[in-house]
Amino acid sequence: MLTRRRFAAATVAAGTIASFAAPAAAVPGDLSVTRYVDHDTAAIRQAAAMVTAGLASDRDRAVALFRFVRDQVKFGFAAGFWDMSASDVLTTGRGYCNTKSTLFVALLRATGIPARQVFVEIDPEVLRGMIDPGTPWLDHSYTEVFLDGAWHATDAYIPDPALFQAAVGRLRREKRRFGYGVHVDGKNDWDGASDSFAQYNRLDPVPVGRRVWGVYADVGAFYDRAEGTHNRLNGLLRAGFGVLAGSANRTAEALRASG
Repeated sequence: MLTRRRFAAATVAAGTIASFAAPAAAVPGDLSVTRYVDHDTAAIRQAAAMVTAGLASDRDRAVALFRFVRDQVKFGFAAGFWDMSASDVLTTGRGYCNTKSTLFVALLRATGIPARQVFVEIDPEVLRGMIDPGTPWLDHSYTEVFLDGAWHATDAYIPDPALFQAAVGRLRREKRRFGYGVHVDGKNDWDGASDSFAQYNRLDPVPVGRRVWGVYADVGAFYDRAEGTHNRLNGLLRAGFGVLAGSANRTAEALRASG
């Protein structure tokens, strides 16, 4: 039997991404409220209404919400780590993949646009230079948005523009593929009609992704139902997370300031 570490190494060496069965995907039209995707709260409803005011099409509204999450919620880590509802993330104004996708899904659903979170594993090198989780892989989530009869995937809202530009510039100078929270060939914008990724680059010839867990109702459901190793590792990370988060956020601010 392969261990998780040996399995990850084998899939990367083979140049493939392993896919595993997951709970049934959310279907178009599902606008469910969950513990974390709490778009029934006044704060989420008001933010969604403010951002999308005067916009006629679902695509225009989705893109506006994407840019709101990207620009107004800085990339970084808060005390709650992943354990934050969408309204918590909105209040905190800081987030990373799991928390920013939670907020994005909630804002979309508050506007009547079906959206869901997809969970995968990615290489921890994407955070090199900012934070070292000390693990062979990272849990990652991105958002799929149902527009014009199809699901469109993106995680390009994760890094805010100032951080993204500075990080990509530094990666190019260092001749590295990814680090500082981004992929060197990633994108930081989205048109609502195609896929766009800043961290999880499915076209990279050396796969950034390792395991595809699939769609879960929210981040809490993912950690409840994914393999136990996820929960144990998550607990270890959270034990010393305050120190790691503070250091990572200071690095991010320094990158933004560097231009």
